[in-house]
Amino acid sequence: MLARRFAQVLLVLLFLVMLGEIAVIYWRLHQPKESPYDPIIASVAREDGVDPFLIRALVWRESRFRPNMLGSAQERGLMQVTPAVGAEWAKANKIPSFHTDDLYNPWVNIRAGTWYLNHALGHWSSTDDPTTFALAEYNAGRTNALRWVDPGNPSDHVAFLNNITFPTTRQYVETILSKRDEYQTALAHNRWYRDDAPSVTSR
Repeated sequence: MLARRFAQVLLVLLFLVMLGEIAVIYWRLHQPKESPYDPIIASVAREDGVDPFLIRALVWRESRFRPNMLGSAQERGLMQVTPAVGAEWAKANKIPSFHTDDLYNPWVNIRAGTWYLNHALGHWSSTDDPTTFALAEYNAGRTNALRWVDPGNPSDHVAFLNNITFPTTRQYVETILSKRDEYQTALAHNRWYRDDAPSVTSR
């Protein structure tokens, strides 16, 4: 009787150990893997004063880290930057030799995309959560974003989010915010995202 009880306890313990190992494997498989673009993302975000985890989440959503992506509206690269935004960025930064296909260059793309997002964040700096508003603008354009501002609560991001009439844009914003939070936890100690990380120069 005692031997049977001992065997049962042993089986339960073995089962719990197996569950623990499976949980560890699952956790490791679902941890964000280091991307070859992390040094650029972190460096550019730091220079422009933008949350690097937000930029990484946006890159993930827009291209899944594929630099040669071409969108239906001719958006290019990691952050799916449009030719018009690329040209605007180049003009603002006095880059006369800019060509649209330069947006396939990860460095150029992240620079231009972060610059554009930073401008959008500035547009909404008086709201209670500029990121929510700026992401909607990045995805659907400023004209649409202005339409979704709640007249009774113009600075309230929850009211704004509820007013978004494009389901894909609302999902876009919510997905990126969720991914940003995930990265803030999972990559907090990543070598490129630490405050003492070295800056990276253009290649």
